[in-house]
Amino acid sequence: MQTKLVNKLGQRLALTPQLTQSLKVLAMNAIELDTYIEETLESNPLLEMEQESHSGAESDLPNTETERSWQEEGDNRWEMMYTPAAREYPDNREQLWEDEQTLGETLHEQANRQPMQAEARRIAHALIDSLDSDGYFRADIEELADDLATSPDMIIDTLESVVQELEPAGIGARSLSECLLLQLDADDPVDTLVRRLLLHFSEQLFETDEALAELAGCSVEKMADARSRMRRLDPFPGHGLHGHNTIYVRPEIIFRHGPDGQIQVEVPSHAWHGVRLNETWQGHRWQGAEREFMDAALKEAKWLLYALDQRCETLYKVGSCLAKRQKAFLDHGLLGLKPLTLQDVAEEVELHESTISRVTNGKYAQTPLGLIEMKRFFSGGLPTRGGGAISVYRVQQRIKALIESEPASRPISDQAIADRLCAEGVEIARRTVAKYREALGLPTSSKRKRVTKR
Repeated sequence: MQTKLVNKLGQRLALTPQLTQSLKVLAMNAIELDTYIEETLESNPLLEMEQESHSGAESDLPNTETERSWQEEGDNRWEMMYTPAAREYPDNREQLWEDEQTLGETLHEQANRQPMQAEARRIAHALIDSLDSDGYFRADIEELADDLATSPDMIIDTLESVVQELEPAGIGARSLSECLLLQLDADDPVDTLVRRLLLHFSEQLFETDEALAELAGCSVEKMADARSRMRRLDPFPGHGLHGHNTIYVRPEIIFRHGPDGQIQVEVPSHAWHGVRLNETWQGHRWQGAEREFMDAALKEAKWLLYALDQRCETLYKVGSCLAKRQKAFLDHGLLGLKPLTLQDVAEEVELHESTISRVTNGKYAQTPLGLIEMKRFFSGGLPTRGGGAISVYRVQQRIKALIESEPASRPISDQAIADRLCAEGVEIARRTVAKYREALGLPTSSKRKRVTKR
């Protein structure tokens, strides 16, 4: 064993500080970039935010009427700021945000306002905590009774007499039908008809209004009113039960229809467009450690400005490509979505696939369809018989439609669905159908048949 120095020639890939900062800025969304720029402005004296100029005679000239009143009555603006009337209505928007309750907290508060015995109140709060994210009670009654040291009958009684009486209506239901029934008013004739339909004609609900009206012994007009009422019932009254962190988003790209019917692309002018070099210290000669610090600050400032320009240019390139490749999606919605991958966009805009991933990951776009995630523009595809491709989303919707239209007593198998799609020109295997069916949350044909028999 010995120690010695050896010269070795080799190559390795290393990211420069400038490239590292560019990639970091590119991967940030608008909210994160605002925070990063704010921190950089505080730490770098050579960067500043351009102030908006307020032009106009009204902003430059004093208000003569106001000046005259001050001269006659005295300028008491400072006194008015500290009078009780001025402090009576503070700006409490942040307090309102902090006091916003989740649905779970609201249910606990409602339970506390109900008159009941202490034991029933304890069980009611435990039942509220055991509700799932949809607002349903799906816990095992026997196990919950053992945990609370009470009887199953007490659990059921508290659930039905306390929890299911809380708002929103339908909370604490044990099944979908019970959830819908809890939302109906016994004194309303339309709700009474809806209750009959749910209890006695649940398997015939997909029949026409005429056929269902004949079965229920009512007029077609009343049946139309009943169907309209059923559509307004909420099958998931507990959404947001346990609360979720509010996520604030800001669009990185705006797609809008132009006068000629084409899609126009715009990168919004956010706060970072006003970042510039501070000219106060331009030409100043620094010495010693101060010179070293200011040189590093100047490099960082120039790198940041370059990274911001590159980010804006890259967003516009990618947005223009998406507007051209997914125009049908922007015009007609998800049914117009075409197969598109990150690699397809990367090849068209002549950038690396990882760069496209950074541009689209965690970012949103404002479109004629609303605010959507940019990753929604991308979809895998399946080959068709004519040599083209169809998006996975459209295939999934077709599978869902086939299952929803199947005879209740004879559910179609995955192989039958694959054969049907192949006959329609989509080349798909049975295992792929099973994968998409599971992604849609649909059970197998045997389970669907078992549910129908019940």
